[in-house]
Amino acid sequence: MKRESKKLAFVFSILALSSCSTEEDFTENKTVQELNKISKKDEKSILKEEFALSLMKSIKESPALRSLIKNEALKMFNKDYEVLVYTIKDYTLENGMTLEETINQNADSNFQLSNLLRVEPTLTLLVPELPLESFSAKKWNTLSEIPAVAIRTNYTNEVPLITPDLDLEMIPSDVIPGFPVIVVKNNERVVSNLENPNIRDLKTKTVFEKDGIIIKFWANSFDNEDKRNVSARLVKNLNPSLVSAYTIYDQQNPNLNGWQRDFIYYKIQPSSPNGPFIYDFKEHLRSFSMTGDPINAYNKISDQTGDPTYRNNHRINSSHWTGGFYEFKVRTIINAKNGVGNELINGFTVSPDQLFFLEYDTYTRGTLFWEKTYYRLKNISNQTILADIPLINWDLDEYASSIKIEIEEVDLTTTSVITDTRTVKFATNFGIDAAFGVKTKIGLKFGMSLETTQTHTVQKTFTQGNDFLGEAIVNFADKIIIGQANLPLMGNIWLTRDYTTGLGYCKFSIEPKKVQ
Repeated sequence: MKRESKKLAFVFSILALSSCSTEEDFTENKTVQELNKISKKDEKSILKEEFALSLMKSIKESPALRSLIKNEALKMFNKDYEVLVYTIKDYTLENGMTLEETINQNADSNFQLSNLLRVEPTLTLLVPELPLESFSAKKWNTLSEIPAVAIRTNYTNEVPLITPDLDLEMIPSDVIPGFPVIVVKNNERVVSNLENPNIRDLKTKTVFEKDGIIIKFWANSFDNEDKRNVSARLVKNLNPSLVSAYTIYDQQNPNLNGWQRDFIYYKIQPSSPNGPFIYDFKEHLRSFSMTGDPINAYNKISDQTGDPTYRNNHRINSSHWTGGFYEFKVRTIINAKNGVGNELINGFTVSPDQLFFLEYDTYTRGTLFWEKTYYRLKNISNQTILADIPLINWDLDEYASSIKIEIEEVDLTTTSVITDTRTVKFATNFGIDAAFGVKTKIGLKFGMSLETTQTHTVQKTFTQGNDFLGEAIVNFADKIIIGQANLPLMGNIWLTRDYTTGLGYCKFSIEPKKVQ
């Protein structure tokens, strides 16, 4: 006989708390009516909660479903442990029904999964990596471990969580569970034709297409088949051409103040001032890190609602565990000589413990017969990662002598179009050189001729709700290598130029990288 549902309209029950410290309890009793005072729930939120409750019942009764979610998550189709519900809804479980049929059977009579997918086609299940290896897709024993189901919301930084006993709890925003749990959420790395009616014009890989629904990556860098991955930033060894450019202009001719990129892209140097463009190198966003106070940086990109808050004696908002890895959008604004402005969109993903060094306090919560572990962040420090995002082959005969880089942490994928107007410079010292027989850059820097200045307008996309981290201007004339240093254990290392965004939230380096 089917157990009667405990609905989200009831009180969110909070069990008694025991802690290894003498701090006050870090949970509060709430009713849904009190939550609605924070922000009224929309239809999508209500449907998502009904789905989560039915999913919890289905996961509890079906080892095959638990195994399905784990195995699909381990594929990391978008470089995170996430599964699009659309891609698994037709799988047949051990009860002879599909996942969709099972969800509908276990839900209230008026809920149909198709109704939710119609308004949330990128509905996703996340198997999070929880602190200190307490739980992950890799560690999940699907035979013995029945995870709770959490819901990533847009109306509170606290996290609604449904336990296997179908109790409903609120996880405070500064607390991370240390027990099996999966998360119902939207997917920030893909976009559907519901959000983008012109999705077929998007030159990225299609993830799903069926029944009139099309889902694509909004940047191919999130496709797991793209093997670029972030890693720790190392600058001990750089491409020899970058080192040669530094040597020629900054060591051998320090008073010349030449452009290192002249040597990289044209092989121009004082003894050989002319040269054709060489396509061997492409600009890359190489390193990336958050800056300033680490707690402020973490809270800036870790909120769910767009309203990061400190609570309970300035504890750190940790509710981003429901979002999985961070997604960053890199927008490059490029101005071409023909007057056409281009917007180049890229992205990269990074786990919280790659971007930050995180230390935790451990807590237990529950009763004599039921006890769970929770974590709270106690210390954070910033770390630099190697993102390695390709941008452009910087040919001054085609592009302006400066580009603008904008960085966002992605929470939503629905975009609008706005304009970006700025004044840029173009080099004019190009011509046909008899020695090369092709169009050639004539002279170092801007040569003997004056550069031209033009005002250009670029159409760019804007996503309301993303965390905008700022922008910076990168000039062709900027030095790539700025010096050397001798560090303990590492010896001599190269120092490359960093750009800090105007808002001061993050910094990055832009460097040419050999691509052929």
